[in-house]
Amino acid sequence: MIDVPTAASVLGIGEWTAYAMIRRGDWQKDITPILRLGRKIKIPTAQLVALLYGRNAPGPAGEDPGPPPSATASSASGTTAPPPGDVRSTAS
Repeated sequence: MIDVPTAASVLGIGEWTAYAMIRRGDWQKDITPILRLGRKIKIPTAQLVALLYGRNAPGPAGEDPGPPPSATASSASGTTAPPPGDVRSTAS
């Protein structure tokens, strides 16, 4: 769990903007859940990391999530498709 100023810094937004988003309910709707502990507001780190890194976020204790699903998918011919944006020629 991290505090709001730290989460705001990680996301590249201002601290006041983050608190305003939480007050309006926009943070919970668009970014991550929040946890209110009395007057303190905490942001779950795992959800923030997942937001920043998507499916390739490290798992618990830094576990490697493995290759992304597109890297293990194969076509009907049994060959793997090159990743999007691959500049290598596929013609032989």
